[in-house]
Amino acid sequence: MKRYSTIALGLAVFATGACKDNPVANPIEAPTIDALGSLTRTSLQQLTIGAMAQSRSETNNTPHVIGSGIFARDAYRIESSEPRWVTETLGGQPDPGSFAGGRGFNGFYTAIRAYNTILLALNTAPTALFTTAEVNAMRGFIRTQKAVDYMSLIALRDTVGIPIQSNAPDEVTPVRCKAAVLSYIAALLDSANADFTAAGATTTLPVTLPSGFRTFGRNYSTVANLILYNRGWKGKVNYYRGIDRSNPTPSLFPTAIAELTLALGGAAPGAVPPANFANGPYWVFVPGGSEATPNVISENTIGLNPLVGDSVQAGDTRASKIVTRAALLEGQGLSTNITYVGAVASAANQARPLPILRDEELVLLRAQAYIEAGQLANALADVNSVRTNYGLLPLALFADKQTAINAVLYEKRYSLLFEGPQRLMDLREYGRLNATFLRPETTTDPFNAALPLPRGELDARGVTTNPACTP
Repeated sequence: MKRYSTIALGLAVFATGACKDNPVANPIEAPTIDALGSLTRTSLQQLTIGAMAQSRSETNNTPHVIGSGIFARDAYRIESSEPRWVTETLGGQPDPGSFAGGRGFNGFYTAIRAYNTILLALNTAPTALFTTAEVNAMRGFIRTQKAVDYMSLIALRDTVGIPIQSNAPDEVTPVRCKAAVLSYIAALLDSANADFTAAGATTTLPVTLPSGFRTFGRNYSTVANLILYNRGWKGKVNYYRGIDRSNPTPSLFPTAIAELTLALGGAAPGAVPPANFANGPYWVFVPGGSEATPNVISENTIGLNPLVGDSVQAGDTRASKIVTRAALLEGQGLSTNITYVGAVASAANQARPLPILRDEELVLLRAQAYIEAGQLANALADVNSVRTNYGLLPLALFADKQTAINAVLYEKRYSLLFEGPQRLMDLREYGRLNATFLRPETTTDPFNAALPLPRGELDARGVTTNPACTP
């Protein structure tokens, strides 16, 4: 096991009892399985919270929540001292060696390596300290988190592809194409679900999860709720496998519908209670302290693309997410006087939780899957359950598929604003990230759809541009 033991977690791993989002104990520097000795409940807690902290940190990085919003025409970031927020997003190609083009990558792989190490350690977990059910539950949770990080990686790189990391820390693995990555993620989620089945629905994880996994409508410490979380991700992955513009698999839409329905507790179309829409795991931020980082969205250099304000429908209470800026944000030929309510710099917004996957997104994903499966009435029921919750009148039966797509894209834009790359993913797959559907933001707008592989990855392969991916 020695050759698998190094974990590059750095400051991400927390000491005993640090199951809070703002731990005060000193971190363990780059722990190894050998250094920790035989797995204990304490060391499993350390490893798990450390790996999750790394996932949280990279999810909170600018490409995931801000860069994707810029590409999707929801956000601007304008800084007089740093023009690349425009020149490498809306004005030109991102540089793989810059902060604009090379981020949203390394941290996820650091977390994935840590998850791999935990999985290896669980293979020899002492039976005197862990029950078989606990080991299975833990294995299912770690595999699910690993799948979530791979989904974040491919969401930002798309057709560029990404490597699938092996257990050998120094191995340079091939860059796999998106279809292969999504298939791998789906299989990983199914393996995790098999672990949950073996554990039993009433089993509780042998670690204490961060508060964001325990306090937003459900406690994901229990296998019963982890199955909902896992099936939600599987339904999302299968929907995007089905609609993949380069390699579509329409046969997966009924599967995605079934998985999303299971994740929603079996609720029929339109029947998910709006009170459940916010339910799901969240990343929680506690500004201050040795290990905490604020929510990166809370930044005065971030504004909303004016199209977000121009497109909101009258009476939509989600318009409360759009606020007037104290001062005009302008530069590099762009300007806006509005911003996202969570981007206003404040202590409260620095601590604003970031949803990972909540029920409202699952409802809208199911509507999308229903549309692709030709079940427009069911799609309408799910769409209307969301829009009427925000003060809008229900829509009449969709006249055709494109009308239905327009409707669900509107709901997802305002329901999931600044929650991740969902809109970017949708615009790409629906073929709408272009001048036919969107105005050019600059005279040189390339309509970027993805980030390149970082310079370090290119150097490791002896190339200077993105290599052809491996199917």
